[in-house]
Amino acid sequence: MNLDKLKSAWNNENTDDVHIPSQIKQLRQAKHPLDKLKQNMNKEWYIQIVTILFLGFFPQLFPIHPSLHVIYYASYTLLVVISAYYLNLFRLFYNRINHYTADTKDSLTEIYYDFKLNIERYHAFGFLLLPTALIVITLYAYNTLLEKGKDFSSLSSEFRLTLIVLTLVVSLSFILSILAWTRYYYGPYVNQLKKVLDELKAEELKLEQEIKNGLKEEDLKTGE
Repeated sequence: MNLDKLKSAWNNENTDDVHIPSQIKQLRQAKHPLDKLKQNMNKEWYIQIVTILFLGFFPQLFPIHPSLHVIYYASYTLLVVISAYYLNLFRLFYNRINHYTADTKDSLTEIYYDFKLNIERYHAFGFLLLPTALIVITLYAYNTLLEKGKDFSSLSSEFRLTLIVLTLVVSLSFILSILAWTRYYYGPYVNQLKKVLDELKAEELKLEQEIKNGLKEEDLKTGE
């Protein structure tokens, strides 16, 4: 519903005694969380690019046995492919919201649900990176054993069980950290958009009811 058209339609009705809602003010307030969301997305885009480039030099910065380089860069290639796909979608979404306008309730609703979808996509991207993270941790654990002249077959059953439990803890911590990050970095501003939408919906329902009441009064006067 376009607000200018709504006000025009309202003025055409002879119901001057009915309250006109402050939807325009609310929509302008929605631009603040939207601007913050765009700023955070732009920052994260560059942070992720730098992080991916940094990981490419990880074996040189934190040396591992040369025999493990092939495994590391195989997992790194998988990381780059997944990241390239996601970051492309991420950037396309960022460019798209720059063309959104917050002067209508429908456009603001579209922005809100697009952000909700993108956050779920962000979660999926993070979860896909978990196997790569586990491979890197395993490589560095194996590298430590090689330096001591050992391998996994030389580990005791108790130590192997400890590694399994540690892997589960790391995996759970990785997943929870992703969920916590999106809630902290994007959640407050998405919730602000939702609050504005709820207020607009309440005002819209109130406006419709007042118009109906005004039309009923006009019908009663006409009947008299």
